[in-house]
Amino acid sequence: MGNTEAKKEKRRKAEKKAKLQKSIVTIASIVVALAVVGCIAWVVVYSLSFTVKETDNYSVGLEQNGMISGVKATDYVTLCDYNNITAEYTDLAVSDEELKSYLDGILADYKAYTMDLDREVKKGDSINIDYVGSIGGVEFDGGSTQGNGTDIVVGQAGFIDDFEEQLCGHKAGDKFAINVTFPEDYGNADVAGKDAVFQITINGIYEEQKFDDAFVQANLSEEARTADAFIKKYKDEQYEKNLNEFLQEYVNENSKVNSYPESYVKGLMALTKGSDINQFNSYNQYYTSTYGQPMYSSFDEYIGLDKKEYYAQLRAQAEKLADQMLVYQAIYEDAGLTVTDRNVEDVYGSYGITEQFRPQMVETYGEGFLNQSAIMFAVLDYLKEHVTINGMPK
Repeated sequence: MGNTEAKKEKRRKAEKKAKLQKSIVTIASIVVALAVVGCIAWVVVYSLSFTVKETDNYSVGLEQNGMISGVKATDYVTLCDYNNITAEYTDLAVSDEELKSYLDGILADYKAYTMDLDREVKKGDSINIDYVGSIGGVEFDGGSTQGNGTDIVVGQAGFIDDFEEQLCGHKAGDKFAINVTFPEDYGNADVAGKDAVFQITINGIYEEQKFDDAFVQANLSEEARTADAFIKKYKDEQYEKNLNEFLQEYVNENSKVNSYPESYVKGLMALTKGSDINQFNSYNQYYTSTYGQPMYSSFDEYIGLDKKEYYAQLRAQAEKLADQMLVYQAIYEDAGLTVTDRNVEDVYGSYGITEQFRPQMVETYGEGFLNQSAIMFAVLDYLKEHVTINGMPK
């Protein structure tokens, strides 16, 4: 009797173990099946994620009024306190160093030769020269201006020792020879350590000009009539530009985009891809017409990224742009703003588009894109009206 019960108990344990093993196998099969289905689904999603269809529609994802289609931006953005922004005037105004650099650049663009024929070249002068170098009576490669002339500042041009010093004392129109010796460690082994003769022509000595009323009237009369008026115009424009940039950076850095409307992001990705493809085609067309063969064998070669990397790049760029547009639209909505005629004019003005070319611009970019730009100007106008500028001159 005891043996019979023991056998029954042993059989029950064996059956229980078999059922448990069967259950484990069944569960494992289900898990594997689900994993396979999941992998298939992931592969499909993974593949679809790279099939971004390019577009050249700048108004993609926008209503005609410039708003993002079907989107209330304040649902996606936590706005900063855009009504209480402060800035320092000194951080926005043009510094004395910046002004000097700007004016020096203008003076350099309008250089003129001095009319004083007795004027001799001295160290620090800006001059234009031609030269032809020879060694043993034979011209060498790279030793000539080929009659094209070159501007140098005497003593700062970086020519070999004693070259620039021998220019001093000569006058405009002078033609003469100078003798030099190339250093032993000169980069060109063909001339290193050798004596050379340079035939020099002084084409002219630039006169040092002053940024005064006469200069402005002679060269910049379309901008202003006096030097002071020109400088004021430049300072005002730069201040406005710096203020705009400050406000744009402030609201974008201090607001938070919590999520993105997927359809809008995908549209921006398609637009960027369209731009990349157009650039790729332009390069290849140019190289084919010029050199007889394309520059790139494929779009993938032009991009230089695999599909996963390129998709990630497209999305990052799209989200960065969406960040800005969502913040602008959120402020526009929250402040209850409307686009004015001036905002529209600012859009065309920012592109330098005159009245006659506006229809072509609408055709190229679409009303949605242009009106979204007008929304940005409306927001900037509002922010400029409410910002506090510390240290602002009265």
